Amino acid sequence: MPWMPPPVAKFFTYWSLTFAVFLIYLFSLLVAGLDVWDSLMETVRKRRKEMAPVQAYDLNPLAGKTIASTLGIGPGQRPDPKRQWVLDRATAVAQRLGLGQIRIVVLEDSKEHPLVHFHDRQALKSYRLDKTWVAEARAGNTERQQQIDELLKRYLASDFLGRHEVRPKRTTELARGKDT
Repeated sequence: MPWMPPPVAKFFTYWSLTFAVFLIYLFSLLVAGLDVWDSLMETVRKRRKEMAPVQAYDLNPLAGKTIASTLGIGPGQRPDPKRQWVLDRATAVAQRLGLGQIRIVVLEDSKEHPLVHFHDRQALKSYRLDKTWVAEARAGNTERQQQIDELLKRYLASDFLGRHEVRPKRTTELARGKDT
């Protein structure tokens, strides 16, 4: 190799076969990698064809439903003991009044007062129970239990059975003269 300096020519004379084998090895790895990639993409295309066609996105999944019909505890959720106690009392009162078709959900507001929601797929009525009444009733105070039952009975009779003469008076924080 007359155009290269002697040390470089000597280097390529001895190592040229090694470089050639190394380049062939790299090229074969590249071809094998592209083959594996093509195989994976073909498998993905086949699986996508086998999958069921994607249904169109429903723009309004709640169309035709009332707010009351969407209310409920999610699957797998269980109320805590206090809410379960209130739910049991409310269910018993509703059954005594013959309102078996009513669904009942018990939640809590930000101050831990139980909120009892009754709905019959048309109307949604919510009532707030005093947390101290519930605590006393759960502790065994039968007078408080009767007060809670009577309060729920009067609300349900008024709102779902049309007996407006028995509805308890509504009081708010402002009506009682309290500041927020």
